[in-house]
Amino acid sequence: MVLFALLLFVVGALAWRWKTRVGYPLSARLAILQWVGLGLGAIVFLASMAVVVPPGQAGVQVLFGKVSAEPLPSGLHFINPFTQVVEMEVRTRNYTMSTVGDEGQKRGDDSISVISSDGLTVKLDATIFYSLQQARLPEIYRTIGPDVEERIVRSEIRASLRDAAAALSATELYTSKRQAFVDQVSKTLRAAFEARGITLEQMLLRNVILPDQITKSINDKISADQDAQKMAFVLQKEKQEAERKRIEAEGQAKAQQIVSQSLTPQIIEYQRIQALRDIGAKGNLIITPMGGATPMIQVPARK
Repeated sequence: MVLFALLLFVVGALAWRWKTRVGYPLSARLAILQWVGLGLGAIVFLASMAVVVPPGQAGVQVLFGKVSAEPLPSGLHFINPFTQVVEMEVRTRNYTMSTVGDEGQKRGDDSISVISSDGLTVKLDATIFYSLQQARLPEIYRTIGPDVEERIVRSEIRASLRDAAAALSATELYTSKRQAFVDQVSKTLRAAFEARGITLEQMLLRNVILPDQITKSINDKISADQDAQKMAFVLQKEKQEAERKRIEAEGQAKAQQIVSQSLTPQIIEYQRIQALRDIGAKGNLIITPMGGATPMIQVPARK
């Protein structure tokens, strides 16, 4: 664009020079060409100085191979027209390495194979969220280039996962120490990225794929643990039921003991007489005293 503006300036200058050497009709046309050339040249030159950096991007200024230390934030800027502006994204990005072919940046199985402390090969699916530090974009462009993912991010993820996995067994990666493993990898990645002007925001361990025989052993152990917990629950329930029955039997025994202690011959005789009266009130009844010495008495039914 700058060269085009210079060309228009040259056309305007030549038209101004030639119009003094020709007649009136031609000089008038050359004057128009002169002003058009100079005006368009000025407009194009000013336009070449204006640069618009889109939202979520920042610009790195490169002038004749020299990288400026000051990045351009998003917005309109007027710069040296000979300066090249390289746009780099400063939004949060994610990089995924997965066994599923269409989930990550690479097609096919792109999971990370690591060797655990017990010598087993484990595949890991991981996703990280990161962003480029805007103030350090010139340094990143000068030392790494625009392809940060391929040159730094990918290799650092692999190295950090493999180093951390070497201290744990395959079973620990899958179960008890998974979160500790993620914390260790995040700490290592954060330090490595910070040295390069990259901010690690989050690291996700999405899947741990163990060898088939280890997966079967773990599933068998989990099933056995569940059966043991179920049996313990059943035994506890039966123990509680037995305790309930024992307490109930003790209560009934105590109740019977209290009743038997409170029944005297006089009370028994009194209750018997009361019962006979209630029955006799409903119809004919023959009453025989307990000793058998008293004659039988016939009580007529009430009408």
